[in-house]
Amino acid sequence: MAEKVGEALTRFFGELLGILGEEGEVEVREGKDGIYVNLRGSFKALPLEDKEFREALARLSVLFLKSALRENVAVEIDLNGQEEAWRKKLLARALSVAERVRTEKRSIELEPMPPKDRRLIHLALADFPGVRTYSVGQGENRRVVIAPEETNAP
Repeated sequence: MAEKVGEALTRFFGELLGILGEEGEVEVREGKDGIYVNLRGSFKALPLEDKEFREALARLSVLFLKSALRENVAVEIDLNGQEEAWRKKLLARALSVAERVRTEKRSIELEPMPPKDRRLIHLALADFPGVRTYSVGQGENRRVVIAPEETNAP
């Protein structure tokens, strides 16, 4: 991550929090798929559980970076580390289920989840020995299946 991008986002979100009358810290770091921004604080005006709000902030920050720095990078917004904690919990569950699948030699279908979460599981288990993953279902009912790896699979 270019230092200027991190500084610009820190300043941008610091000023945004000020405009909203909120006090908090802005953490910016390079993530796997772009820039990760975590806003920490005891917020009164920010809807902490609203995923659409976080996605709107991310889009706004991407537009800001394009206009201010001519940088085109993906930005993920988190509030008080909730999204990161969810990802860790999801990965731990996926690894646990993968162990069960390998031991019990039977497929396990997970609950429906958004594309971002499914992708996370597919990537996390891509090199997990003895299992494979695939998705089934349509739209909001799409889910990951963790299955035993077939010995005669290509």
